[in-house]
Amino acid sequence: MTPELILSAVDNYRGTIFDLDQSLVVAPERFAAGWRGLSRRMGDEGLAAPERVIVAVGNGPLFIAAWAAILSQGGSPLLMHVETPPAEMKRVAHRFCARFVVTDAQVERDLESVGARATTFSVADWAHVVWGDFGDVTTPSGPSMLELSGVPLHPTSGTTGQYKVAVRPAACAVAEVTDYVETIGVDAHDTLLALAPMSHAYAHGWCVVTPMITGANLVTMRRSSAKMVFQACKEHRITILPAVASMLDTLMFGAGKRLYAPERRVITGGAPLSERTAKNFEKASGTRVQPLFGTTETGAIAVARPDGPMAIEGYIGPPFKNVAVQIRPPDDPAEFGPGIGLVHVRSPSVMVGYLSDETLDTSVVADGWFNTGDLGSLDADGALRLCGRQAEVINLSGMKVLPREVEEVIASLPGVVEVKVYPGKTQHGSLHVRAAVVIENGTDVARIKAHCEQHLVYYKRPSRITIMDALPKSANGKVLRDQLP
Repeated sequence: MTPELILSAVDNYRGTIFDLDQSLVVAPERFAAGWRGLSRRMGDEGLAAPERVIVAVGNGPLFIAAWAAILSQGGSPLLMHVETPPAEMKRVAHRFCARFVVTDAQVERDLESVGARATTFSVADWAHVVWGDFGDVTTPSGPSMLELSGVPLHPTSGTTGQYKVAVRPAACAVAEVTDYVETIGVDAHDTLLALAPMSHAYAHGWCVVTPMITGANLVTMRRSSAKMVFQACKEHRITILPAVASMLDTLMFGAGKRLYAPERRVITGGAPLSERTAKNFEKASGTRVQPLFGTTETGAIAVARPDGPMAIEGYIGPPFKNVAVQIRPPDDPAEFGPGIGLVHVRSPSVMVGYLSDETLDTSVVADGWFNTGDLGSLDADGALRLCGRQAEVINLSGMKVLPREVEEVIASLPGVVEVKVYPGKTQHGSLHVRAAVVIENGTDVARIKAHCEQHLVYYKRPSRITIMDALPKSANGKVLRDQLP
């Protein structure tokens, strides 16, 4: 599980990182001095194998420098969103035995307010961090700390919705980048734009590990801003733009010809890409979006080809060369229709297991295959089509409703911008189908209901439809179901 593969790449990185937030250019020598300086200072503060460090740093060269510094000391970076409040950091620290925290979004008193000993240090004009020490986060009666020296740790909701940590050693991350290089084509001549949070597994693979392995240049911003994206595309000639679907909708608003660059590769992940967004973005940019499917536990699984079918009705594309996909039938194959089953994945980039109560739970990958919890099918050419999540299936007295199917029907109605279908409960506790819909002028609840009556069997029609100004979403573009009506 040692990180030599990644550290060697970091040590030899010859690309340039452009931080648009700070108008900062970090050339290779400057970057090397920064991450090595952080490594030495973290060592002075007590970091050594196998200590774990919560990393709550915003997008930029500092994120990669802190990540590399922790790995070089034998520590394990536990990646969390930069805006994570200190109280949540403390809960996670105690749950997963992370003694330290490094952040550039808090000040010393913020960490001290939750019991950490905090200090601020700078090792370069661009590398300033707050370092917190929670002390002994293990308990005498608890299990001894599992040694995971130099292994990045990725929080995830897993396939069950329970908070877990996926253990993906350096070899897994490198295998994922190998798939990008062989299938999409990435090299030192490319310039990537980091829009999604680098703490998220999707952006971690694309905007942290990929530049280090390939030598590609990187342009970063902490918050997705259309103005800054247009600036980056113009000044830095972005060749690869890993984004999430909601970001593309934002970019198209008033973009004019500033997005037009047919040679650019645009990848989306983290959330489904709608046909509407795909078509509109291609019209505005000249670029066919390539939706990518992956999970925190597996890394990337499949990506649509730029010359293949558009992302319609969950179409993704063929799996990567080094990834095997099986569609296994559920307990009752008649539930979901012919050919639809649970997506299982086997590849060199699949995690080794979940960190659970200081044991490495490998049961979910015991036979080499990981059940993603997604429903899908494979067409005659081996391309993957997603049909929704198994956990999202709404069981109405034995009749199964796939939210994705209902969403596709509602989304096909002119005037519907976005839609999320989910289960609701009556006052008597029985389930029913709900829909939250974002609309444009000319569409209303009555038209949506009439459209559903025309295109859906009675039990699949939403009994409650709520019009919203926008769907609540996480930083990586996923709809937050617990914030829906």
